Amino acid sequence: MKKILVTGLVMTALLMNKQVNAQKGFYVNVRGTPQFTFLQNKDDRDNISLHQRATFNANFGVGAGYNFTDNLGIGTDVLYSLQGQSYKINNINTNQKINYVKVPVYFTYLSNSSANVSFIGKIGPQVSFLTSSKLTDDNGHTLKSDTKDLYKNVTFGGMAAAGAQFKLDKKLYITYMARFDYDFTNAEDHNNRFYPANRAKTYNMTTGIEVGLKYML
Repeated sequence: MKKILVTGLVMTALLMNKQVNAQKGFYVNVRGTPQFTFLQNKDDRDNISLHQRATFNANFGVGAGYNFTDNLGIGTDVLYSLQGQSYKINNINTNQKINYVKVPVYFTYLSNSSANVSFIGKIGPQVSFLTSSKLTDDNGHTLKSDTKDLYKNVTFGGMAAAGAQFKLDKKLYITYMARFDYDFTNAEDHNNRFYPANRAKTYNMTTGIEVGLKYML
């Protein structure tokens, strides 16, 4: 009888521990990403009088998701992303600033939900909505206050991220991931009357380190 009771208590403890560490169910998160941003264009890259400089920005936002198992799930974010490209033309520095609201929808993978440190990855499509655009000089002074007419209102692309998840307690986690996204559609509006004939397409790209705080509901 004693052996049965001890076995039952051990099994109950194991089941309770598994439930405590389980990652199944809904979660919410907040996140921010210091990032480098690019406007990739072949014609600009081949132009010897135009030099593209490293452009440092950031994105930040909130998200939610659902884990079907301890390892697999889906999620989505709403991010406000500061993007664009810095240029140097004939020793004059300018900054094309373009801001988007980005909505990625992704699959997630977690290697070991019960561990204090786990590998985490996510990948999926992304849609970006243009919110504002302007041209400034190197000191931040506005050269042209609104350049939205040069760019498309909506672009489509994909994103991927991978890194580590750290358990703070049974419901609270912090994540650090290398994040990359790339648009598959032209960022510039070829229907604009100032759009040069036969110009190559321009693609948004960002890469950075995403820091997030996740809470299991």
